[in-house]
Amino acid sequence: MKTEYLKSLLKKYNAGKCTPEEKLWLEQWYLSFEWSKMDDISSIQLQKLKEDTWNNLRQSGYQSPGENTRLSGKSAFKRKWWYYGAAAALLIACFVPVWMRHKPVQTVAVSVAKDSVKVNDFLPGISKALLVMANGSVVTLDSTGTGELKEADGTKINTQSGQLVYHTLSESNSPVLYNTLNIPRGAEYRLVLADGSKVWMNAASSLRFPTRFTGKERIVYLTGEAYFEVAKNPAKPFKVKTDDNMEVEVMGTHFNIMAYEDESWIRTTLIEGSVKVKSREENALLVPSQQAALQKNTRKLLVKEVDIDKEIAWKNGIIEFNDDELPYIMRQLSRWYDVEVSFEGDVPKGTYNGSIPRKATLSEVMEILRLAGVKYWLDNKRVVITSA
Repeated sequence: MKTEYLKSLLKKYNAGKCTPEEKLWLEQWYLSFEWSKMDDISSIQLQKLKEDTWNNLRQSGYQSPGENTRLSGKSAFKRKWWYYGAAAALLIACFVPVWMRHKPVQTVAVSVAKDSVKVNDFLPGISKALLVMANGSVVTLDSTGTGELKEADGTKINTQSGQLVYHTLSESNSPVLYNTLNIPRGAEYRLVLADGSKVWMNAASSLRFPTRFTGKERIVYLTGEAYFEVAKNPAKPFKVKTDDNMEVEVMGTHFNIMAYEDESWIRTTLIEGSVKVKSREENALLVPSQQAALQKNTRKLLVKEVDIDKEIAWKNGIIEFNDDELPYIMRQLSRWYDVEVSFEGDVPKGTYNGSIPRKATLSEVMEILRLAGVKYWLDNKRVVITSA
């Protein structure tokens, strides 16, 4: 990559004309830069450069998302990427000559050398799941194993590259069998149901479903978070039920449901098509880009417009937050990196905006939060957020 390209990319960034891919590249460039090989720059000088970069951002009008700052409208859309991405752009301008001598590995995703991972760092989640068969037996699944399983009703189940695919050969008069796919913390997995519907499952989630769909409805049961692309069948509605008496009914559409036990809201976000969201007290019909949020305590169902890219960022390999409070952010990170999170003292106030690839290590994510004013320490699979 030539110096001229870096300079032109920096100009585009400052003008707000970078594509999402170019913004992501800037983040990845910084995260993959081999700082340890920069012998001609001391650690004190490097720290000072980072501080100067931050001061330059502040002087240019940028405010820390940790200082009760809330961006809205088009401004929020243009600047919701981690402000550290802007810092990376400034560092490019400062370090072009050095970069040409110490060129980082060029990849399409964040690349971290094995010997650069901190001793107490935590790697991102992987493709992993536990399949509970109808007879109670448990099969461990990962991203490498391929093969075929078979249920008692004749259903064939193929495992391939982090995905489980169900094939029902013919109608059967035998009782309907149910399987459960459990995704542990620090993992994700994909599933293709017997009707062809596709499901992406996030960490710490579980889906109970029949090996074949009979009768007039297709019903599955979800805890945690999953993204659905439902195969169209007007004669047989598809329903997702959660543990909190919430039901989502569709014919054929794309949508995301977040229904974690430790969250106070159950959120259904519609990407394409239409869905009907039902609770015990209220119903709502959504159109694309709308979200129905059910407050667990009050049972109030709220419908609002949302940024769908943010709501399904996890499915697309991105950790993204937009005006989110720190406890919510840390719950997300806790599930993906399989760590415990605790707060010592007062919980930091304010909201945060940002985006970083899910392939980043936990320390890389926390470093960004640290520069936004969050104080913390890591120890033995635990993240402790401190007030001082």
